[in-house]
Amino acid sequence: MEERHFGVVKTFDIFKGFGFIQRQKGQDVFFFYQEIEADDKILATGDQVSFTLEKKPKGWRALKIKKEG
Repeated sequence: MEERHFGVVKTFDIFKGFGFIQRQKGQDVFFFYQEIEADDKILATGDQVSFTLEKKPKGWRALKIKKEG
C-alpha cells in the first residue's frame, strides 16, 4: 500500500491547472489539477488533503490527492 502524506493547500489556480500543498513535514509539493480525486476537483487555500508522493526531476509531486474532513 502506498504511503499517504498530509498537508494543506497553499495555492491552487484552477485556470492554470496546478497548485502547491504545504506538507506537515518537509517542503511544499507541486500538483496538477488532474491528480485531485474528487467529483468537483475544486480545492481552496487552507483545505486539508492527503496524497501520495512521486519524485520527479524538478522535485516531489503530489498524486492521488483527496480532500480530508
